[in-house]
Amino acid sequence: MKRTQYKCIIVDDDLHFIEVLEEYISNVAKLELIGSFTDPIKAVKFIGKNDDIDFLFLDIKMEISGLEIAKIVRSQVGFLIFVTSHSTFGLEAFGVGSDHYLVKPFDFHAFLRTINSVLKRNRQAAIIVP
Repeated sequence: MKRTQYKCIIVDDDLHFIEVLEEYISNVAKLELIGSFTDPIKAVKFIGKNDDIDFLFLDIKMEISGLEIAKIVRSQVGFLIFVTSHSTFGLEAFGVGSDHYLVKPFDFHAFLRTINSVLKRNRQAAIIVP
């Protein structure tokens, strides 16, 4: 079944980058932001209460490692995309079930290519460029 709307969560301790991702998500009609968190604990609680999260955009280097957060919530989200300034955690990210790994800073087109790639790989309709 093809989705008309994909629900998204952002977890990152960098407020500026949260704003960047919020803008990217808002520019894609099929993406809906349902939560942004700088506090990983609050994010885990929110994810635990919402079983219909399609995309989790998760930073790695935070007070609590995004890798640890991923281990806790991976089964509760459809797609896990790490967004980090650290290119050295790629193997660990895929080891916890990541669907993709984006190194900051990245532009809107890289973001959109990543979303489309993840969806195509999972036999879902790719998102058309707005």
